[in-house]
Amino acid sequence: MYMLKICRCCDTIVGELEMDDTRPLRMDFSIEIKGNVAYTLCSKCMRELDISGVTYYQ
Repeated sequence: MYMLKICRCCDTIVGELEMDDTRPLRMDFSIEIKGNVAYTLCSKCMRELDISGVTYYQ
């Protein structure tokens, strides 16, 4: 069975995911499956959400 991988933030199609019902589900935790759609984050949105280079002022 094939599923579309769609970005949660910008709704672009990231790719497709092949699922075989006979093997156990071994995926990363960033993918959320609802029906025939797998929601994840694209690389552009991942870079925008990265806060490692942010300076905090107190």
